Amino acid sequence: METASVSGAYLTFLLGDEKFAVHVDNVQEVVELNQITKVPNTPDYMLGIINLRGRVLPLLDTRLKLGLPAGERTSKNRILILEIAEADEKTIQIGAIVDVAREVVEINMQQIQKPADIDSYRHSTPVTGIVNNQGDITMIIDINKVFSTADISIVNEF
Repeated sequence: METASVSGAYLTFLLGDEKFAVHVDNVQEVVELNQITKVPNTPDYMLGIINLRGRVLPLLDTRLKLGLPAGERTSKNRILILEIAEADEKTIQIGAIVDVAREVVEINMQQIQKPADIDSYRHSTPVTGIVNNQGDITMIIDINKVFSTADISIVNEF
């Protein structure tokens, strides 16, 4: 199996004790958690909408989207402003809450290991690669697999 990950700069972040990374090309900025406006009749993972300098963006819970249990909100939470690719090659922006935004790191292809080669896992996981830095595991994720077209259709309603 070929990995979809590429060499370059990645933003690392934590969800609980797990460390993840997303390519910086997908990250517009990292902002502090501010007021969330709840939207009725939305899925659990959609926390609501936020006002980012006059733009209204949907805020999604990254933990819930990855199948992890919900976490407590703390002063360390951050919102990643992400660009998600739509099928027609347009992009939209969303907010994705993470427990802690860490740092931007340079990762080259030689450091990236393939995810597990189990057919059902390989096709359903957003993990495109794993970096093992002396036991410090970082999972590289494809945000376009985490935030699917179903999420995008909800976003388009705003």
